[in-house]
Amino acid sequence: METALVTNPHIKKPIQLKLKGRDLNQMLGIMHIPYPSTLCFEPLVEYIEEKQYSEDYAEAFLAKTLLERIALTPELRGPIEDRGLLEQFKDTLQLMMLCFLPPALRDTQLVKLSAPFEMDHIYSTPAMEKLKDGKEIQFETNQSNSVFECSAITRASSLILNRFYGQNIDVDPSLTISVTDKNGLVRFYKTIMDFQFLKIKLLKPLKPLSQEQINEMLSNMYDTKLWLTHLPADHFEFTGFTIGHLVDITEEESLSRLRYHLLEKNTLVDPTKLEHIRNLLRNYFGFPKLKVGITAIDYPLENTVAHQYKIRYDFLADREKMLLAPENAGSIYEKVCKYRTILLMEDLKEIKRPTAIEKDLLAAGIRSIIVAPLMSQQDKVIGLLEIGAAQPYALHTFIELKFKEVVGLFSMAVERSREEIDNKIESIIREQYTALHPSVEWRFIEASYNLLEAREKDENATVEPIIFQDVYPLYGQADIVSSSEKRNKAIQADLLHNLQLVKEAIQKSTKLVTFPLANQLLMKVEKDLDELNHSFNSGDESRIIETLHDEIHPLLRQLGKTFEHIQPITNQYFKQIDEQHGMVYLQRKNYESSVSKLNNAISSYLLQEEKKMQKVLPHYFEKYKTDGVEYDLYLGQSLLRKDCFSDLHLKNFRLWQLINMTEVTRLVHKLGPKLPVPLETAQLIFAYTSPLSIRFRMDEKQFDVDGAYNVRYEILKKRIDKATIEETGERLTVAGKIAIVYLQDKDKQEYLEYLEYLVHEGYIEDNIESLNLGKLQGVQGLKALRVTVKGV
Repeated sequence: METALVTNPHIKKPIQLKLKGRDLNQMLGIMHIPYPSTLCFEPLVEYIEEKQYSEDYAEAFLAKTLLERIALTPELRGPIEDRGLLEQFKDTLQLMMLCFLPPALRDTQLVKLSAPFEMDHIYSTPAMEKLKDGKEIQFETNQSNSVFECSAITRASSLILNRFYGQNIDVDPSLTISVTDKNGLVRFYKTIMDFQFLKIKLLKPLKPLSQEQINEMLSNMYDTKLWLTHLPADHFEFTGFTIGHLVDITEEESLSRLRYHLLEKNTLVDPTKLEHIRNLLRNYFGFPKLKVGITAIDYPLENTVAHQYKIRYDFLADREKMLLAPENAGSIYEKVCKYRTILLMEDLKEIKRPTAIEKDLLAAGIRSIIVAPLMSQQDKVIGLLEIGAAQPYALHTFIELKFKEVVGLFSMAVERSREEIDNKIESIIREQYTALHPSVEWRFIEASYNLLEAREKDENATVEPIIFQDVYPLYGQADIVSSSEKRNKAIQADLLHNLQLVKEAIQKSTKLVTFPLANQLLMKVEKDLDELNHSFNSGDESRIIETLHDEIHPLLRQLGKTFEHIQPITNQYFKQIDEQHGMVYLQRKNYESSVSKLNNAISSYLLQEEKKMQKVLPHYFEKYKTDGVEYDLYLGQSLLRKDCFSDLHLKNFRLWQLINMTEVTRLVHKLGPKLPVPLETAQLIFAYTSPLSIRFRMDEKQFDVDGAYNVRYEILKKRIDKATIEETGERLTVAGKIAIVYLQDKDKQEYLEYLEYLVHEGYIEDNIESLNLGKLQGVQGLKALRVTVKGV
């Protein structure tokens, strides 16, 4: 009984079937060939007859000698209906095989002879017999069962196309054989078929076939009815035999399978999967008792994270709590991490000053060992890979060379596994907690402790609300000017570019081939181009992208597939299309890149300055990136655990905010023109001088204002950036300027004092505007001060 392992591409795990020889033939499609076929040695005899006239003396001598022997056995020239003849004329057949398999190679070459389209052999070399003897053999393929059901017909028909219709089709399906020996080691072999001595006889006149008909057959491999219509079964007969060679691909196949399995999820944290990885390494090295260890580790120790990575399968996992503990300084593991290099120790007993690590390794039965550091993409040590053997000098430099080939694979696997665990932990934190600002973390710890105490008395106790009362808000934003207009222009430019490329591709194609549908779509494209050149509406983007994806791109792909001479045109088009977005993505990319760079620059500056102010007084700070940057800042006594808050702190922060806004304006003025798409920002401050309360919303995991009265602040904050000047209708926010919106005259007086200082220090021009704002939805009576930043 033989085991056939067939891989279906639609499922991840292979299907393993145990089949007898006849069933195996049937599963591989062998029994479904409608073409008549006969075992015959006539093609080989004809080959020998040609060689008797060879200029090579040895070749001619062998051919003449064989022909004398063959003349005594005329039965071997005709069809072999009775397989008993093979045993009867065994000696003559072996002599005939000298033509393609000299005796010196029979003990090393894995070769077998078979009747046409049969798996069973009529002869195999001693090396092949030795390979099969007492071993478990599996046949594996990357084809699905449906492919094999029709592969016999298409394979036979493809040979016909090659012989009679001038085609050059590779008809040998990919088949891998794995052989497991008594030690559990697996070796992999690839089959190579030789059809040199397979003849195809015409039983009826050859049907003419056009290249279009042949292409149709090749495009419909599973349509066996189509194949047999063009190449009828009663028109051809196969005679002769086939030669099958097995090529050892153990090293390449082991590496390929290692790479595949190391990409699987949880490979390095699942003991069962990890053992499979170990077995693949043993096959790769040809070392049945090789020991394999792997562990996630951080070096130096200060890089160690607060959690484990669940990858601890090194040789000393049960003996040493921490491989790089200070008391193990100078060990082989520490040296590997320190010098970031592979270390080979042929015999651990030869180490003159062994540490506890080397002593423990010897106690664990390890005499020779190779250890490698696993490095992250950031070039940090994230793990160790080791192989070991119980015998000294069992591992040497030749094995070290092969070992280096797999280290990179394990580095990637460990890094990916670590990232998966980090992501899971981060997911739990997001689900159960929130990203707490350091200034308020103390209050959450306090509430959590109170909940623990409360649950000791009442298991149904709930967490207390977290509210900070009487805090003063500072709101500011640096908003990109005309961001919607610039984004729309970028989208419009990309769509126009894309449609122009489509137009050119279709025009070039329709000059070479006739395809009416292409002309219809060309008309549609030209209409869209004309409309886009005159205007751009909000629905144009989605409509045109839908047309590109659903109609135009399928058309161009079909043209390239149907007409080979059109492919350069369609290929050139698709080269200019962004793969991720499925369309031209140049101007939009430049715009988004510019926004990102500007936002990052503003954010970095604000965070740097805000960090300094945390030392002056702890406060809550939260920023948001949109088309620009906006932020909320709250300060007050309730936010403080130890310090005392005063009005001086509030005034200091308001002045600091104004100074920061001038610096942000200058930063944008300097950076904006250098961006791929030049950008400007308009700065806005909301001077809301009344205290309010903020509450942590458990469902939203964020802070929000608390109480109906305080909600007015949020409403005002969201609407003031659209404010206009009452007298002129001009937009309040202007590039290069800072607008300060306020509610009461006392707020104006306070900020005028700050602005007077900014004029004195050279931050702003001495032309402060006092403005009345137009009515907003549900808001009226707002006023503003506006200043021009100096030097912009």
